[in-house]
Amino acid sequence: MLLEGHESCFICHDEFCFAAVEDCSAGVATRMVFSLDHEGWQGIPHGGLAMAALLDLADYCSLRKQGVNLAYPLTVDWRFADAVQVGDAVNLKAEFKDESNLLLSMRRPDSDKIYLSAEVEAATAVAGADFPLLEPEQLMANRAAYQALAVYDNCFVCGLQRRKPGLQRRFFKMRDAAGAFSAIIVRFGGGVDGERLAASFQQATGVLHPGVLAALLDELCGWSGVLAGELYGYTVRFNLHINRLPKLGEELFGIAPAPQVRGRGARKFFQPQGVLYHKKNDGELEVVAVATGQWLAREDLRQQFEESHVEEDLAGIIF
Repeated sequence: MLLEGHESCFICHDEFCFAAVEDCSAGVATRMVFSLDHEGWQGIPHGGLAMAALLDLADYCSLRKQGVNLAYPLTVDWRFADAVQVGDAVNLKAEFKDESNLLLSMRRPDSDKIYLSAEVEAATAVAGADFPLLEPEQLMANRAAYQALAVYDNCFVCGLQRRKPGLQRRFFKMRDAAGAFSAIIVRFGGGVDGERLAASFQQATGVLHPGVLAALLDELCGWSGVLAGELYGYTVRFNLHINRLPKLGEELFGIAPAPQVRGRGARKFFQPQGVLYHKKNDGELEVVAVATGQWLAREDLRQQFEESHVEEDLAGIIF
C-alpha cells in the first residue's frame, strides 16, 4: 500500500525502502532492511539512497503533521557516524524540532550510534556555486576528451546490471581547453530517454525526488577526491541545499572541482563542493542544488575499488 500523498514516489513504490509508517511523539517512524537493491560500494548501502529514504520520510512527516509537503528552498545538514552493511535493518524517524525544522535519524537497533542523522531547515535564500559554471554546450563539445570513471555494476547511482532500476550515471574527469580547470562532471535527464529514466524516480507526479539530487551530489563530491591525489573516502558530513525540485523533463548538469585536502599520512579529509544546475529557456544557468561536506579518505576503499570496480572503454559512451 502506497503512502497517501506519495503514490508516485519511488521510495514507497513496491516497498523499495518502506511502506508502513507509524506516528511517534512529534513525527513519524518506520523501518527498512538494506538489500542489494540499495547497494553503493560492494556490500555497503549507498549513502545517497539512505538520505533519499529519510528525505522521503521528512516529506511524509510534513504531510502528516502539517498537511503540506516540504517547502523549498531548504538545507539539510547530514552526519554519518556508524557503519551499515547490506542485510542490516535500520529504524528511521522524522520529528519536528519546532514549527519549521525537522530532525531525521537512521540507526541500527543494536547500535548505540546513529548511522545517519540530519537537521532540515527552511532556507531564506537560494544557494549558488563558489566557482563559475560551464555552459552545457561547453561540456558537450569537449566530451571526447573526458575520462570515464570506473563503475560498480550494482551501484544505485552508476550500476547498469541491477535488478531494480538505478540512476545509471557515468561520471567523468574533465579539463577545460586551457587546462586551467579540472572537475568531475555528470549529466542526468533531458531528452526522451532521460525523461523516461527520471520518471522512475519521482516523489510527486512529474517531479524528481529530492533523494536523487542527494545521491547524485554525494557521488559527484565523493569522486572529486580522485582529483586531489586519487583519494577514495567515506562521507562524514554532507550539507545539502536544495533550491527547488526539478521537473522530469529538465536536464541537469553536475560539476565538482578539485577539493581542499586536510590532514596527512593515513588520515586525510577532503572537502568538496558539488553543484547541480539547469539551463533555462532564456539561457540562464539556474542552480538547482548545492552540496559541501567532508570525506574521510581510506586506503581500504582504494583497495576495494581496484578489486571490484570496472574500467570502461570511453568509445560509445555519451556524456
